[in-house]
Amino acid sequence: ASIFQPPVDASGPFGYLAEKASTNLALQSEDFTTTWVAQGSTISANAAVAPDGTTTMDRLVVSATLFNHNVYQLPTTTIDTNYTASVYMKDDGAGFGGICFGSGTNQISVVVDLSTGLVTDTEIGSTSGTLVASGCEDVGNGVYRVWVSGSQSLANNGYIIPFASNAAVPPVFSNGRPYYTGVLGEDILIWGAQAELGTYPTSYIATTTTAVT
Repeated sequence: ASIFQPPVDASGPFGYLAEKASTNLALQSEDFTTTWVAQGSTISANAAVAPDGTTTMDRLVVSATLFNHNVYQLPTTTIDTNYTASVYMKDDGAGFGGICFGSGTNQISVVVDLSTGLVTDTEIGSTSGTLVASGCEDVGNGVYRVWVSGSQSLANNGYIIPFASNAAVPPVFSNGRPYYTGVLGEDILIWGAQAELGTYPTSYIATTTTAVT
C-alpha cells in the first residue's frame, strides 16, 4: 500500500502478483454439468453468485440415497507427485463439504465446516496417500476456497472430487468421501475447481475445454 495512493482494496490498484506460474488441469472449472460426473447427486447450473460476481456457482443437489454425494473429474497426473486440488464452496443446507484427490484406498481428503471455515477432518487412503497440507480460505459472501495438497501412488487415479458431507467428522468414509443417506435440501454450492502441481493453491485459473497456464 505504501507505493500507491490510498485507498488500496480488492478493487485495486493492482501491483505485481508474486507467485509461481501454474496450470489448472481441471477442465470446465466453472461448469459442473459438462465433463464432470455426479454421484449420489445432480447438478443445478448457475444457482448462485460466484466469487467473481457472476451467477455461475452450481448447486450440488444431494440425493436421498445411501451413497457418496459428489461430482468428479479425472485429470492426467503423475503418481507419487504432489498436487493441490481446490474448489470454492458455499453452504446450501449440508453444513459441511470437502474435496478429495485420488480415490478408493489411494487418496487424500479434507472436510470443512462451511459456516466457520474450519477444517474438521482429514482422511488418507489405507493403501497410499501422503497429506502435505489442507486449508479453507474465506473469500467473502459465505464462500470458502477448500483445498488439499499431497500425493497418492496409483496410476490413472488423479481424481478431483468435491463432495458434500453431513458431519464435521463423517462416521463412514468410502473411496475418500463421506458415505451417508442424503437429505433433500441439504446441498452445497460449488465453483472454480482447480488441480495443479505443488503443495499450495495458487490464484484461480478459469478453464473451459483445455488446461490453462
